[in-house]
Amino acid sequence: MFKSKQFFGALLILGLSTSVVAQNEQRPLTVTDIMKFRSIDDASLSDNGKWLGYSAEPDRGDATFYVQSVSSDVRYQVERGTSGYFSDDSQFVAISQKPALLTLEKVSKKARKDLKNELTVINLVTGEKHHFLDVEDFQLHANGPWLAFSQPLKKKEEKKKQKDAEAEENKSDGKQDYLALDIDSGSDKETPEKSAENAEQKAADEEAPELFNKKQINKSLTLVNLTNGEQQVIEHVDQFKFSPELAVIAYSLSSKDGKDNGLQLLELGAADAKAVVVKENASFTQLSWNEEGDTLAYLQGDFSEKAERRSHQLALLDAKKGKVKTVKLDKNLPDLTSPYVPAVSKLVWSQDDERLFFGFKSLPAEKPEMAKIESQDDLFDIERLTSDRGLQVWHGEDPLIKTNEKFQYNRDKKHSYQAVYHVSKNKVVPLAGKDIPYLRATENEQAMIASSDLKYRKLRTWEGFFSDFYLVDLDDGEAKLIKEKLSSYNDMKVSESGRYVAYYDQGHIWVWDSRKDRHQNISEGMQVSFADEDHDYPSKVPGYGIAGWMEDDEGFFAYDKFDIWFFSADGDDKNCLTCDMGRVEKRQFRINIEDQDHDFFDEEQTLLLTSYNDAKKNFGFYQLALESNTLTRLVEEDKKFEYLATAEDADAILYTREDFNEFPDLWVSQHNFSDARKLTDVNPQKDEFLWGDAELVEWTSTMGEPHQGVLIKPANYVEGQTYPVLVYYYRLFSQRMYEFNAMKVNHRPNFPFYSSNGYAIFLPDVHFEIGSVGQSTNKSILPGIQKIIDMGVADKDAIGLHGHSWSGYQTLFSITETDMFAAAVSGAPVSNMTSAYSGIRLGTGLARQFQYEKGQSRIGASMFERRDLYIENSPVFFAERINTPLLMQFGDIDDAVPWQQGVEMYLAMRRLGKEVIFLQYEGEPHHLKKYPNKVDYTIKMKQYFDHYLKGAPAPEWMTKGEAYSE
Repeated sequence: MFKSKQFFGALLILGLSTSVVAQNEQRPLTVTDIMKFRSIDDASLSDNGKWLGYSAEPDRGDATFYVQSVSSDVRYQVERGTSGYFSDDSQFVAISQKPALLTLEKVSKKARKDLKNELTVINLVTGEKHHFLDVEDFQLHANGPWLAFSQPLKKKEEKKKQKDAEAEENKSDGKQDYLALDIDSGSDKETPEKSAENAEQKAADEEAPELFNKKQINKSLTLVNLTNGEQQVIEHVDQFKFSPELAVIAYSLSSKDGKDNGLQLLELGAADAKAVVVKENASFTQLSWNEEGDTLAYLQGDFSEKAERRSHQLALLDAKKGKVKTVKLDKNLPDLTSPYVPAVSKLVWSQDDERLFFGFKSLPAEKPEMAKIESQDDLFDIERLTSDRGLQVWHGEDPLIKTNEKFQYNRDKKHSYQAVYHVSKNKVVPLAGKDIPYLRATENEQAMIASSDLKYRKLRTWEGFFSDFYLVDLDDGEAKLIKEKLSSYNDMKVSESGRYVAYYDQGHIWVWDSRKDRHQNISEGMQVSFADEDHDYPSKVPGYGIAGWMEDDEGFFAYDKFDIWFFSADGDDKNCLTCDMGRVEKRQFRINIEDQDHDFFDEEQTLLLTSYNDAKKNFGFYQLALESNTLTRLVEEDKKFEYLATAEDADAILYTREDFNEFPDLWVSQHNFSDARKLTDVNPQKDEFLWGDAELVEWTSTMGEPHQGVLIKPANYVEGQTYPVLVYYYRLFSQRMYEFNAMKVNHRPNFPFYSSNGYAIFLPDVHFEIGSVGQSTNKSILPGIQKIIDMGVADKDAIGLHGHSWSGYQTLFSITETDMFAAAVSGAPVSNMTSAYSGIRLGTGLARQFQYEKGQSRIGASMFERRDLYIENSPVFFAERINTPLLMQFGDIDDAVPWQQGVEMYLAMRRLGKEVIFLQYEGEPHHLKKYPNKVDYTIKMKQYFDHYLKGAPAPEWMTKGEAYSE
């Protein structure tokens, strides 16, 4: 027999109905049920389009990786698999496996760092599996049966235990696996000679610990022939890289004494490697093969230098001839303080193998070391004393306030200026530098876009982010100014020849001709606007974007709210490619880029478009044939479709389909959608639960504007019966009409959790008026709530309001103006704009002033210009009007909204004798990260609404609070 009190309490905590649910009937969701729902991650198609790989990961628990045939029932399942990689020939797939959650929870945080991933490789032709333990990094050869992976070097007893464990596992599983061999072929017994050698090495390491990077040298490389299982182990390997075309692997060695450090090439299947470079204490990093696979680029440095001052030479290895060419850098780099190439600089080849991109920076200045204190006078040395001061000087003319300067400084330390090495010309060209630091790298062979925000950093405080933009010639590095003070996020695109740049500015589409230095407004006089029609901020209106250029500078594509337009470079030719179905039907078209390696559109190309109907909120796929300018509907339903990928060598696309009741499983189809097939069903348990249904609701706000929202009716909805309603909102939410709610436990209310437990959920759009954002909330949502009351769905006495961050603020303000809500929950809200205005966003160190003047808070003026608006939009000043019970939640290291904003509102309501509870989650940022806290808040939120909206008994934390305890 159940212990009734404990059982009833468990039901309340988990959100279970106390009614008896008959076997095989659908039941309400619990918090534990939410934890077990899985999401799909890392989905991909093999290049031949015959195999699908994806990870299915529950909100709480271990992921499973699946590899399944697109055309048959063959499917492989790998427990704890999180990511998978197909070989280019589609014969093998390698799957990385994380340690089990149970294992992680059992050990200390320190011990978790020592746990390594496992690796499973499947031969998709034979079905044979290979399993390896303690894998740090791995690679599959593109076109051959070869696997390479690294492991930490282990002590003898650890290796023996691992080998025994692997053998036992494969014996019990009955798999035909090939295990990682013992890394050391010697005896387990330590000889006197070995002992002396170890002691000598330990003493050398202790004498000069800065010489060697232990993480790099204490690894082994294992090469596996996946056809016959033969293995080859090489110790003390730093980095390794297969050639994408040749049967060759390059790797770098770092021996413990540093004497045998070098770069080696090994022909796959051969016993011995060829030493390309051998140099004492040398390091070899960033190994990067060109597309042809015959030239290896790498950086050569020296472990004997301190890491932060370790400069590197750029070198190229001709793999066929075995010759090394060192690229001379210094004389070609701009006038920086000791320019050098850092070890972390990525080496990136262009697709035609003609250009190699890398980064460089200034060597940091060495801090002078003070002499040791040797006399009494040294104790009173002012210079010595003040050199150890802890001080930051905030000057009114600083470009950045100190907190943001610190954030920028840490970013700049990691930032490298981009340069290019022209291989055929043997020429290095810097493309960025201290005056123009940022480059947008593309596959354009002639020119790229660079930018500098240095002149406008002070404006970050109150206006926003701006940059000057430049066109940089790849051949000589010359930078020509395109335009000053545009948004730092401006979507510029360069034509194939590098002559023209298309961009958006002040509501129009512009083209800059670099030869004539001429800007032309090519959308001037057109009836359609290219500015964001839904922009309701007091900042400059952004555009919808430039989709890209055609080959040979023929023209480019740009977006308005609904349609795709073609413009010639001179602006004489303007064609709307989708206008027959776009704006006239409120259907938005956007291009899916299927070939990420191709920067320009071909006039014979057929584009895959995604459509979104802004009136009905549904999605679809269309084709646009550029040569004939023909738009064809492929599929369009009352669903949301999302494009994911296209197979490289087959007519196969991967996408998802969803609605409120349909999880976004993976679908595969040819481009004509005649054979669309659903390939996954990762949450079959969904049918066990009560869920609910979504519908679109329309109303007119008190501002006289049409509004839309989504009403989710509770499961087993009965016409004419009223229900408690949870209102959740932010800005525009009606586009979520056909979205399957993310089944996560977090700071947001889970919609199916509430709808399956007898709630209706309402997601209203909010439109804002600049200067009166607080009042805009109720002007938008209250008529919408009245609409669902009039529909007979909402119980007018049982309506709850929930918001987080920006909508957390809206929630606070809303309840100062209305008593419509029976209870409100507000997460991380601003309560006082006058104190928040000059606060700091701790995550970035940015001042919050820009957010109020130009951004989300939409005041449109400084506090010194319109102090009245800051007061009128601050709910803390009107707390005496609140009659709604309020639950607030904050993390006390919130990096976006100062958590003291919650304290201000709590203290005001406490002083006024209002019903308020404040949940302070310790060590949490703006969104809860720790799973126990997510679960706790989810439960408390549900209990709070259950009490005020459904009359459930209040738990003790609501009636008595909780005492502080250590």
